Amino acid sequence: MGNFSSSSSSKKGNISAAPQAQITEVDRTILSLKTQRNKLNDQQKLLETRIDRHQEVARTLLKEGRKDRALMALKKKKMTENQLSQLTAHILNVEGLLSSIETSKQQVRMVEALQKGTEALKQLQKLLSVDDVKKLMEDTAEAKAYQDELKQLLGQSLSTEDDEAVAAEMSALEEEELQLQLAEFPKVPETQPTIVHKVVNANEVAKSLDDEQAEEEREAPPMLAA
Repeated sequence: MGNFSSSSSSKKGNISAAPQAQITEVDRTILSLKTQRNKLNDQQKLLETRIDRHQEVARTLLKEGRKDRALMALKKKKMTENQLSQLTAHILNVEGLLSSIETSKQQVRMVEALQKGTEALKQLQKLLSVDDVKKLMEDTAEAKAYQDELKQLLGQSLSTEDDEAVAAEMSALEEEELQLQLAEFPKVPETQPTIVHKVVNANEVAKSLDDEQAEEEREAPPMLAA
């Protein structure tokens, strides 16, 4: 509980210590001018309403034949119109003044921003001198030149004679590899027995057997009679 209370009081202290927007004299002037402008706008609407009413009264009196009273209403209308013109001019002046103040405030903010930017630029320039930049550029140029030289050496193409020598060496290696592979296989006899495949018909086999039997009977000795 004690920790929670101290934490809560700390938070409240931070909230109260938060910076608040400072109201300047310029802000008070702007607020006063805007208040005055709003009042003038209300008066403008009131005068416009009076002008319309004087116009209607003059028409009504003229219809009733009361010309002198109608003329008086028109005079009041004219006086009100003059007041409205002056009031409108005041409103325009206030609007112009507010616009000028706002423009000046923007210019002040712009100048302040430029000043802060200039100070920041000066601080950055202190961190990096011209000599440091020159040294960095020289080191970069040297590193690039070294890299280009390496690329040139690695990327050099062989001449025609070199290409032919490489091709001949490749052929010799292939031939050597082929001979080694052939040496690993068993030797095959140069001549192979010829095998004659003959298709024998069944009738021919039977006829051959009959011929052999007849030959045996002819060669056998004659049997004596009993």
